[in-house]
Formats: sequence, structure tokens, C-alpha cells
Amino acid sequence: MSETDVVVSPAEIPGLVCTLVRLVAPQKVAVVTPELRLIGDLGFHSLALAELGFTIEDLFKLEALTPEVAMSLERVEDIVRLIGGHVEDGSITLPDTFEVNSICARYGASWPAKG
Repeated sequence: MSETDVVVSPAEIPGLVCTLVRLVAPQKVAVVTPELRLIGDLGFHSLALAELGFTIEDLFKLEALTPEVAMSLERVEDIVRLIGGHVEDGSITLPDTFEVNSICARYGASWPAKG
């Protein structure tokens, strides 16, 4: 981590998750909000869900999601709650801005998202 890279704060998790979902979502929308459904509103299918899961696991250094947990993630806010719960119980550490931007760069984007 360089001097200019700072750790993402817990308050930034919702915005970061919305950005990641927007980048991976098959159905492109201008703004992703927490109440949107992954499948119904954003067009996620099995491959896109797997890509999103791997992206989140990599960024937050999560253990692989169990099928039960993965199936419970219906809305963007469910992912936000999952990450927040792990932050609260100390089972993950938050990424720094370099790590976040490395993931976003895979999709031709940066974070925080611009316009």
C-alpha cells in the first residue's frame, strides 16, 4: 500500500458494492442502488453471479461463499449486509484504494466511480 492508498471505510461499503455490481451486471444501468434485485433487475445469470462472487471474495479476501449463502443474496443490499457483517465480526479486513482500483480497472473503471 502506498502513502496515497487508504483503507476503504465501513461507510463506503454500500457505494463500493454498488460499483462492483454495476461493473459486472449483464444489464447495464446508470446507477445501481441497494434495493435492486440481482437477477430480476440487473439480469444476472449463473456465470455473472459467479464472476461477482469471485470478485467480491478476491477483494474482501472472503472464504468461498457456500451455496446456501450465495442463494440468499437476492438484492444488492444483501451483499452489503454480508460484507458489513464480516467487517463487524472481524473476519475480513477492508481493502485499500489500490486494491479496489485494481479490480475496477479490469472493467475499464476506477473508484470512486466518476459520473
